[in-house]
Amino acid sequence: MVDTAKARFPEPMFRAAHAPHGGDLETYAQDALDRIKQYAQDEPISFGLWAFGIGFLLGWRLKPW
Repeated sequence: MVDTAKARFPEPMFRAAHAPHGGDLETYAQDALDRIKQYAQDEPISFGLWAFGIGFLLGWRLKPW
């Protein structure tokens, strides 16, 4: 028999089940940051290349001269 009190649920599931109210901007922003952090930990090379590419394009398009 599985002991549900000792089972570890993923953090987003636990937060969604125990959130006092959902749907506010702060909750969505925190979820997005959590997903980005998790992706950066799971795929560091891919995340680094994406960050470099986005930074390169923004720097190229927003240059002051």
